Amino acid sequence: MRLESIENSLLSTTVNSALRKIISRFDIDCEEDGNLMVNSLKQFLGENVILCETCSNLNSKIARPFYEIGSRLLRIEKKFMEERFLDPKYGNAWLKGFALMMKGIEKYGIQIPFTPGGPFEVVWNFTYTCNLKCRHCYEDAGTLKQELSTEEACFAIDSLSKVASVGLPALSFSGGEPLMRRDFFEVAAYARKKIPYLSVATNGTLLTRDNARQLKDVGISYVEISLDGATKDVHEEFRRVPGCFEKTIQGIQNSIDEGLDTCIATTVHRENLDEFESILELSDKLGVRFMHFNYIPTGRAKDLVELDLSPRQRLSILQALGTKIVNLAIQAKQEEANTGKSKTRTDRLFSTCPQYASVVKRIAREKKQDFAVSAHYAVMKGVESVANFLGGCGAGRLYMCLEPNGDIKPCVFLPTDELMVRGNILEKPLEEVWDHDEIFWKLRKRDKLKSYEIKGRSVGCGCCEDKYICGGCRARSYSYFKGDLDEPDIGCIDNKELWKRMNR
Repeated sequence: MRLESIENSLLSTTVNSALRKIISRFDIDCEEDGNLMVNSLKQFLGENVILCETCSNLNSKIARPFYEIGSRLLRIEKKFMEERFLDPKYGNAWLKGFALMMKGIEKYGIQIPFTPGGPFEVVWNFTYTCNLKCRHCYEDAGTLKQELSTEEACFAIDSLSKVASVGLPALSFSGGEPLMRRDFFEVAAYARKKIPYLSVATNGTLLTRDNARQLKDVGISYVEISLDGATKDVHEEFRRVPGCFEKTIQGIQNSIDEGLDTCIATTVHRENLDEFESILELSDKLGVRFMHFNYIPTGRAKDLVELDLSPRQRLSILQALGTKIVNLAIQAKQEEANTGKSKTRTDRLFSTCPQYASVVKRIAREKKQDFAVSAHYAVMKGVESVANFLGGCGAGRLYMCLEPNGDIKPCVFLPTDELMVRGNILEKPLEEVWDHDEIFWKLRKRDKLKSYEIKGRSVGCGCCEDKYICGGCRARSYSYFKGDLDEPDIGCIDNKELWKRMNR
């Protein structure tokens, strides 16, 4: 039995019962003060929060000691918490995320990997419509299908804002192309009143100066723009609309000029692999973030399996990103040691590939460092141990997907089929799905992941030492193994023998 399995067993039989009782004592909604869980955390971090006598007693006797011990056990620096949680711009999102962590312990206990009391983020495929015809589109966008009306979209936002009585920390509008919907800015403005952190994933072609300004005005915090080639020919061959390359590049610049937190996102496959370094250099030159999207044979891409990267090719991408992010983290650490602060940003290189955590951990160890990232979460000083706690693939565990018609799925890369659609937000409370749905819980458990014996050794996610910080891409397993979520992720370098067997 692996260490994490033993820890899960011990937690379930000894620690969790006590933790759940403790948290329930101060997870109360006071008519006078509001939620004590959030207020006690603010007070713990130094904010002047006035509490009634009852709340003050519960805070001093239960909540504050709990936070003191918990932050030490998780090795979360209090200074980091103060900077993030009390930040006037994004602090509310961090506070909601923390409250959902506490709610997760109260509801389910501590598990490895951890499940919060509600999603940290929902990716909302806001529309089926799109002005491009991308070959790899997981939504198979462009077809006319029934979507939520403006009124129904606002109802969905109301539902999300009440999840676990805490509310959703972050909502990402995706598509299709979200800017194609005429009511996008109306719905986004409504969402900003209810949800503290909003982002948009766009192909950039509609990101005019005026639209970029409107994104900022309605409170969009982050803009992710897809770029599949450093050259016109490569990008447009995959996006299949002449002239889209120049519009996308201009959209990136418009976003930067408006002061939006901008990210270039690239789905790396065999036909643009040679341009990966050039796109990465472009992101460095422009001073924007970079996101590597893991190519998954789903949606339209299910008919283009041959474009999927080999394990060796995928590893080369992750190593390039991992080396850069580890060097940035070391640089920031050195600057802080020398001057007391650092101007180096470490939160700018991401990947949706869960093996990113394993690769970064190995590179860090080679450089005598001790940290990891959790899937596409960034290396941030003060949360290195939490990256292990959060645990890799977050499908149905840290985040979930909402389809344009309101259907609920664990992940955008899982197909919209009879098994993966787990309800509709107009008909079924999201929290009911989150708390009880069998597919969501199947994705959260790693003990039943499968392995195989090949050439005298075990291969597969089930026997991997990093399955609790990675877990493999379940959407890839579902795609390659005809709907089995527990099969190995054959895109991983440790499973290359399985890749060879399946690609003969």
